Amino acid sequence: MNTHSHKLSEKTKRIIAITLIVVLGVSSVGAGLLFTQGNGITSNGTNGITYVGNSGVTATALDGLLAFTPNGITAPTTSGISLTGLDGVTYPGLLNLLATGVDGGTTGQASGIAVTGLNGLIINSGGNSYQADSVFIRRADGFSFNGLDHLTAIGADGLSFNGLDGATIGRANGLSFNGLDGLLAISGANGLSFNGLDGQTFTIPPGDLTILGANGGTATDVSNIVFTGAESIITTVYGIVTNLTGTDILGPEPPVLPGLRSLDASLAKALDRATDDSNINAAVVFNSAVTDADIATLRQIGVLLGQRYHVLPVVTVTATKRQILQISQLPRVRALYSNRSVKLLAEPGNGLTGTERVKTDAELTAANGGQTVNGSNVTVAVLDTGLDSTHGDLAGRVVRNAALVGVAGLGVNFTYPLTAEGLPNTDLVSGHGTFVGGVIAGNGARSGGRYTGVAPGAKLVGVSAGVLDLLSVIEGFDYILWKQQELGIKVVNCSFSADTLYDPNDPVNVATRMLTDRGVSVVFSAGNNGPGMDTLNPYAMAPWVVSVGATDEQGRLASFSSRGSFTKMSGPSLVAPGVNVVSLRAAGLGVEGLLGLGLLGDLSRLSAQDILNYTVGSGTSFSTPQVAGTIALMLDVNPSLTPYQIKDILQRTATPMPPYNRYEVGAGMLNAHAAVLEAAFSTRRMGMFRASLDRQQARFVNDPLRMFSGTVPLGLLGLLGSYTANINIPQNTLMASVQVAWGPQTSINDLSMQLTDPSGVARPVVNTLNLPVLTGRRERDLIKNPAPGTWRVRLTHTLIGTPQDFIGTLETTHAEYPPLSDISGLTTVAQAETYQNLRSFVMATSGNNFRPQFTISRYDLASALVVGGRVPQYMAGQPRFTDATDRVTRNMVESVQSAPGGPLFTDAAPGGRFRPDDRATRLTAAIALVRAAGLRSLAESLAGTSLPVGDAAQIPSSLRGYVKVALDRGLMTADGSVFRPNDAMKRVELAKAMAGMARLATQ
Repeated sequence: MNTHSHKLSEKTKRIIAITLIVVLGVSSVGAGLLFTQGNGITSNGTNGITYVGNSGVTATALDGLLAFTPNGITAPTTSGISLTGLDGVTYPGLLNLLATGVDGGTTGQASGIAVTGLNGLIINSGGNSYQADSVFIRRADGFSFNGLDHLTAIGADGLSFNGLDGATIGRANGLSFNGLDGLLAISGANGLSFNGLDGQTFTIPPGDLTILGANGGTATDVSNIVFTGAESIITTVYGIVTNLTGTDILGPEPPVLPGLRSLDASLAKALDRATDDSNINAAVVFNSAVTDADIATLRQIGVLLGQRYHVLPVVTVTATKRQILQISQLPRVRALYSNRSVKLLAEPGNGLTGTERVKTDAELTAANGGQTVNGSNVTVAVLDTGLDSTHGDLAGRVVRNAALVGVAGLGVNFTYPLTAEGLPNTDLVSGHGTFVGGVIAGNGARSGGRYTGVAPGAKLVGVSAGVLDLLSVIEGFDYILWKQQELGIKVVNCSFSADTLYDPNDPVNVATRMLTDRGVSVVFSAGNNGPGMDTLNPYAMAPWVVSVGATDEQGRLASFSSRGSFTKMSGPSLVAPGVNVVSLRAAGLGVEGLLGLGLLGDLSRLSAQDILNYTVGSGTSFSTPQVAGTIALMLDVNPSLTPYQIKDILQRTATPMPPYNRYEVGAGMLNAHAAVLEAAFSTRRMGMFRASLDRQQARFVNDPLRMFSGTVPLGLLGLLGSYTANINIPQNTLMASVQVAWGPQTSINDLSMQLTDPSGVARPVVNTLNLPVLTGRRERDLIKNPAPGTWRVRLTHTLIGTPQDFIGTLETTHAEYPPLSDISGLTTVAQAETYQNLRSFVMATSGNNFRPQFTISRYDLASALVVGGRVPQYMAGQPRFTDATDRVTRNMVESVQSAPGGPLFTDAAPGGRFRPDDRATRLTAAIALVRAAGLRSLAESLAGTSLPVGDAAQIPSSLRGYVKVALDRGLMTADGSVFRPNDAMKRVELAKAMAGMARLATQ
C-alpha cells in the first residue's frame, strides 16, 4: 500500500475513532492510594498513587517513567519486568550463555567442563545434528583425551590423559584446552547441556554423541570429540524453552504468593478519582480456580453484580470503591484490572512465505497419505468480531460460531456468561473476523482458487467478542478454554491489542498461559503502532505466545508494524506479509469492506466480480493469521507438536532479514514450507547455524538514558503553543529513539512532535491518535544512523490546548567491534560495509582480524546468502550432493540450490558434487547474488550484452547479463578495467556484496 493511501487510512480511522470518543471532563483530585504488593490497596490521604514492591504492571523502567509519572503514579525503580520471556531473556535455572571466544574453552569448577567458541560445535546423535556455541558437562564419571596439542588442567578428579606421554593428572579445579587435533572421549556424563541455539531448548535421549568442531563445514580446532553416556542435553534458542520430548522447560506456572500481586494502573487512577460509593467495573483475578467460597466472600463484602467463568480464575464485578479496596486485601486475589478497549490491528501476499511450496511438495503429500497438506485435521479458533460462515469460502468448515451476549461484570448473582451458538453470521458490523478467518482457512471457492487461505482445509471456531473490550475478551477466552476439548481447538488467533503495559497477571495473559499449558498455540498480532521502539502489543510479549509483525509485498518491514526494544532486545517472534492482503468480505457493509473500498485498495487489485466476495486490507491483523494457518499445517502433519516446539520451529526456520534487527522482525520472515517440512520430518532440523552467528564480532551498547522536559504553552490549531527542546545525539549512533509523554489520563490536550536534524532538515510530523488510557498520550520517533550533533524536538498543540507539561526521553545505541588490525588500508566505504556485516552477524572476525584479502569458499558464499541474502531454508529427505552430507552443510547448500527462483549455483546438479570447499569464483558469485536478489529474469534478458571490462571475452555470452546486473546494482565492482571472472572472491568483496543485498532488500 502506498504512503498516500496509508495516510488516508490513518485519517479515516481517526475520524471514526474521534466520533466514538466522549470526553467526560476532568474529575476531582483524588485522595491518594497506596498499593503494597501482597497487602492490597489503602487510602493514604495524600495526592497521587504510590506502588510499593514489584507490581508486575510496568514493562520497563522507561515505560513506567513515561506512563506513570505524567499520571501522578509513583513506582519503585525495581518494578520493571523481569523474566517476561522476551526473545533472548535468560530464565532462572536455564543456561543461556553466548560464545565467549574463538580459540578454545574453559571451565572454572570441578563439576563441569565448558567448551566455548570453537567456531560452532556440531553435535550428532541418533541421526540428528545440532549446533551449539558452548557445551557444559556435569558430574562426569570419566574423561580420556587423545592427541592434544595443548592442554592446561588444574585439579579435576579422575581425569586420565592418553597421548600425553602417559601423564595422569589426579585433581583439578578447572580445565582449558585449545587446538585438539586428535580424539577426546568423554564417558558416563550424567548431564550434558549446550546452548546458544538462539533460545530453543531440547533434550537428546541417552546414548553416544559425536561432537565435531566446524568452521564452514570443515573441522578446525577439534577433529573429533566423542561424548558417551550423556543422559540429557538442553539448549536454548531465542528464549524458546522446549525439548525433544515436548517437555515445557518453563515448567508449570509457579505458585502465586498470597495477596494482591498486580494492580492495573488505569484502575488505580479510576479508584483515586472515585468517591467511596461510586460504581466501577473491574476484573478480579484469583490465584486459582474460583470457588463457591470466593463468591460467598464477595457477597459478604456487599458485591451483588458479578459474573464468573467456566475455566478462567476470574470474576468480573460492579462494585464501589470501598468494596474494591476490600477485595484487594483478600489473600486469594492475585490482580485487579479495569475494563479497557482493545484495538483491531487492520489498516485498510502470501508469496514470500512458502505456503504455495507446501501444496506442491511431493514428499509432504506422500507422507500425508497422498493428500495435499491443507490443515484438514486441525481446528483454529478466531477470537475477533465474529465469522460469516455463509461465505462460500468457509462453507461447511465453521464447526461452531458463537456470539457472547452476556454483559460482563453486570451479571446478577454471579451467573456464567450467556453465549448464542450456531449462528450463521456473527460478524454483521465489522467484517474483521471474517477477513482473518479467510486468511487462515478460506478455500478460494468464490474465486476459482485464486484467493485461498494458508490452510484451506482447516476448521474454524468463531468467537465473537462483540465490542472487543477487556471484559468481552475475557469471556471469549473462557469460552475457548471451556470448549477446547469438545471442539478440538489447537490454535487461537488473536488479531487485536491494547494500550496498556505488559503484566503477567493480566487476565488475558493468564488465559493465554492456560491455553498454552493445555497444548493450544496462541498467536498474537505485534501491533500497528510502529515504527517507534517499545510499541509492541503487550499481549504479544508473553513468552508462551507467537507474536507476528508485518512486511509489505516485497518483504520490506511495514512502517506500521510495532517494534520491541533494541535496548532490551525484545521484539516480535517473526514477521509475515501484512500489506494489501486479499481475503473474505463479510455479508453486508462491514467496516472492513467499506475501508477497502474507500481506500481504493479493492478497486486497484480486484475485479468487479471478486469485489463482491473479497476485500483488501493491511495490518498485523492479517500477517498474524498467516502464521496461525501455518501452525495448522504443521499440526496436520504432526499432531503431537507442543506449542513450544511449534514456536521453536517457526523461529529457527524463518528467513533472516538483515539489515533489520531482531527487535523489528524477530527471527525473520515466516517460512511455512520449511516449518511444515520439519514438523513432518523431525530429522530435518534447520536453522541450527543461528548458534554460531554471534562470535563476538560486534556488541551493542546502550548509552545512558537522557531526559528532557518542559511546558507547551496555550495553543490554537498549531498556530500558537509550541515548545522546542534540544537533544544531542553522539557520534556513531546506530539508532536513536525519542519519546515524549504527558498527562494526566484525563487531559484533552493533543501534542504532535517533529524532529529536525543538525543541518535543519525536518523529519515528518508524528501525531498519533490520543486515547483516554494510561499510555494513550505519547509520541515516538525512531531514527536509524542519525547525523551526530544537536537535534531539535518541537512539540505543538494540534487543536486548542491548555498549557501542558511533558517529559521526554532519548535512547541511543551504538555498536562496538574488536580492534581490527587489518582493515585500516580499506576505503571508508569498505570499512563501513565490513562493520555492517559484522553487526548483522552475516560475517565474523578471526580474533582481531577480519582477513579482508582471504578468499571465500563456495560454502561461505552459500552461508552468507542464507544468513543475509533472504534465501529461504530447505532440507531434502536425503543429501542431494555427494560431498555435502552433514546436516549443517546440507542446510546451507540445499537451501541455495532449492531457492524459489531456481538454483543459485548453476554449475552444481543434484546427485553430483557441490564442491563446498572449493573457492567461489567471482563469476559464480555474480550469478548467485543476482539470482538471490530476484533479478534472474532481468539478467537473462541481457544475455550477450557488452560489458565495460577488458576481460569480457572470458565470460560466457549467456552469463554476461548477470555480471552487468551485479555491477549496475552495486553488488560487485570491477577491478580497474577488468572483472576477473575466474578469480576467487575475497572477503572484502563478499562484505560489499552482502551490504548491497541488504540495500536492495530494503529499497
